[in-house]
Amino acid sequence: MKLTCEECGADIASDPCPACKEPAPLWAKFCPHCGKKLLKEQSTQGKKRRQLCSDESCIGIIGPDGLCTECGKRP
Repeated sequence: MKLTCEECGADIASDPCPACKEPAPLWAKFCPHCGKKLLKEQSTQGKKRRQLCSDESCIGIIGPDGLCTECGKRP
């Protein structure tokens, strides 16, 4: 899932909302879809952002080998 700017068509950096799983801009304080307050990581500077598994029923993250750490699928 990704967000696209309606004005210029550029991709907007986003993460899935923990409540509704719809994409929410990284800078948003509230989800634009369900209105839930979004929690932000304390600091991502210098840290690699984790990529979640694309299987919505899986809790794994994509490892350095490109596979999910839980189910083994590719994103």
